[in-house]
Amino acid sequence: MINKISIILIILFIIQLTKSFSVNNNNNNNNNNNNLFDHYNNDLSSQQQQSSSSSSDAPLQPPPCGDLCVCLFTEINYEGITFEYSIYSGKVDLPYFVRNNITSFVANADVCFISYDPYSTQQIYIGEFLSNYGIIFGDVVETIAPGNCKDLPPNQF
Repeated sequence: MINKISIILIILFIIQLTKSFSVNNNNNNNNNNNNLFDHYNNDLSSQQQQSSSSSSDAPLQPPPCGDLCVCLFTEINYEGITFEYSIYSGKVDLPYFVRNNITSFVANADVCFISYDPYSTQQIYIGEFLSNYGIIFGDVVETIAPGNCKDLPPNQF
């Protein structure tokens, strides 16, 4: 059952990407706008290079998020209601306003996003960020746990 859901999610993701590419190609022939994700390293050299760029085509940079925290947003492009999760909180069931409604995030810690019905997980690593996560897994995330998904006992949830 989980494999079927994973395949369906991947197919929907590919369809969404295909639509995005066709819109980008019709609106602008510059292939630099065809980034799949706004995903970059957080090292200082790449930040300096990106901050020196004054192009209006530059990808959206994520907002700051606390150390060992993951910031969740209810709207794309890091907007809407913000929820900041700290790994020191342990396993947390998301509040109603964020549950099944994560559309962008910034991760400054390794965490596991968990869905219960059906049970599935997605590993998120420190340094990851996405400005439009809802189409991937964000519409089913109910709980966050610190660390790696593979380290969680299957019967814990």
